Amino acid sequence: MAKNGNKKILHIKRRFKLNVGMIIFFIIFVYIVFSVTSYLQRDRIKYFEVEEGSIVKEHSYTGLILREEQVVNAEKSGYLNYYVPNNRKTAKGATVYSIDETGNLESYLREHPELMTGLTDTDIAELRAALYNDTVTLTDVDFNRIYDVNASLSAMVMEYAGFNSLSALSDSLTELGISFSEFQAPASGLVSYSIDGFESMTPSEVTADMFDMASYNNVITSSGSMVESGAPLYKLITSDVWSIVFPMDQEDIATFSDESRVTISFTDKDISTDASFSVIKGSDGENYGKLDFTRYMIQFASERFVEFEIVSNNVSGLKIPERSITSKDFFIIPVEYLVENDDGTSGFNKEVLSDDGTAVQFVDTEIYSQDEEYCYVDSSPDSEFKVGDYVQKPGSSDRYQIGPTKSVPGVYNINKGYTVFRRIEELERDNGYCIVKKNTPYGPSVYDHIVLDASMVDEGELIYQ
Repeated sequence: MAKNGNKKILHIKRRFKLNVGMIIFFIIFVYIVFSVTSYLQRDRIKYFEVEEGSIVKEHSYTGLILREEQVVNAEKSGYLNYYVPNNRKTAKGATVYSIDETGNLESYLREHPELMTGLTDTDIAELRAALYNDTVTLTDVDFNRIYDVNASLSAMVMEYAGFNSLSALSDSLTELGISFSEFQAPASGLVSYSIDGFESMTPSEVTADMFDMASYNNVITSSGSMVESGAPLYKLITSDVWSIVFPMDQEDIATFSDESRVTISFTDKDISTDASFSVIKGSDGENYGKLDFTRYMIQFASERFVEFEIVSNNVSGLKIPERSITSKDFFIIPVEYLVENDDGTSGFNKEVLSDDGTAVQFVDTEIYSQDEEYCYVDSSPDSEFKVGDYVQKPGSSDRYQIGPTKSVPGVYNINKGYTVFRRIEELERDNGYCIVKKNTPYGPSVYDHIVLDASMVDEGELIYQ
């Protein structure tokens, strides 16, 4: 029986064979890595969606208020008491103030409180409301109005407490040595206790130094004060018609010279209204604007100077960022060379070379823009015209050589995934935005996507958003 000897096992090394599938997979992998890396490193182009909008420009001024005012002076010397609250209308013949010549009336009333009717809950509520309304509108600029508020509140207290009933006791008070006299309004109107010397001022008398607030002096005489006969006590505003006069420079005059009516905004009072407008000469020879009103007189009865804004240039159209605006050069061809056919096509008669020499061929052309002098034609490499080409004037042998260009403003539209130039007609700019005309040929439309920063791209460039 044969014996099995030890068998020797041989290990054969296999050669690495390059697989075509692996090569393709590797190439695809490298391409994906490269594409992802490039995408992450690429500047992302941001876009802006065109929208309708408007720009409103406001011009700020400080004006001097003038109105029909009649100053009433004290008829006697003595201690003063007002009966009519400040900025309250009164009728002709109604009691406005009284004069206590002896000064004993106040102490007598303290000794006889039964003569006064007292304040009801409704009276107190109205006093609180008046105090609140006055204090919340006070600023550091018009701090002097505190005296005006004090006079008004004192008069309200007198009115509510039935101080007028003392007139029935005038004979008894005289027997007690108390000389008490009441005085009535000489005309109907709005009572104001602010006296500043401008009451008889007319618009033509205004001068520039009157707008120096440091020299402005407003006097308010409060109840309980000792007054001399002939001293100014209050004034009556006898008309709802009032005016504002304000300084104007040459730029203001150029802006508003053609206007007869403007829109005024009083920001502090949240009031916007129209006013008649005119330009006048002051007594110093300077130009001033004059605004005339027939409303809101009561709201400004305690003020002599007022800050306001004239609203102008309310321009509407398409709103785009200023950063989106770029420009493109177009060939300019004189308008008289334009050919407009009966079938609605338009273009130019271009000279072309032929076997017989030079011939004239009509070229249907896109006119991107047109003014009184020129037509604007595409100057890109794909244009129907090249520098040096000639066009002929219709019905004439006159020739014009293509070459001169002119820059036209516009934006890059990216609705199709690449940049397309769209021209714009600018109307107004403000706060980083521009209002452009709507419905312009070859212009943008509402909801178009345009490049936010036009400096980052060129025309015809693919856009990755």
